[in-house]
Amino acid sequence: MHFLKIRIDFNMKVQKCGRTTGQTEGRVSYLNVTVNVNYGVGVATFYNQIGIRPGGFSAGGDSGSLIVVKGGNNDRRPVGLLYAGSSSLTIANPIIPILARFGVTIDGE
Repeated sequence: MHFLKIRIDFNMKVQKCGRTTGQTEGRVSYLNVTVNVNYGVGVATFYNQIGIRPGGFSAGGDSGSLIVVKGGNNDRRPVGLLYAGSSSLTIANPIIPILARFGVTIDGE
């Protein structure tokens, strides 16, 4: 299988287009984060996640948004999938394990 080569770096510029907040920009502020998310019926723990700031990057209803690199020359390689957040931080699953799990490839470098 061929997967995009994407290195997620601290302070990397990213963007997404969400249902609630539309197109927003942020920066990777945390790498390899462990997050506990309370879903009402229990708490789920996620490991090796990505944290993105500023707080206004996402809001309720934006879950599932694809987060991409905001690079030059239309570099929009996928970074992660948004699934949780607060007023100060957005959390995303890194994209590579998701692609691998479902056997999905994306044409690219």
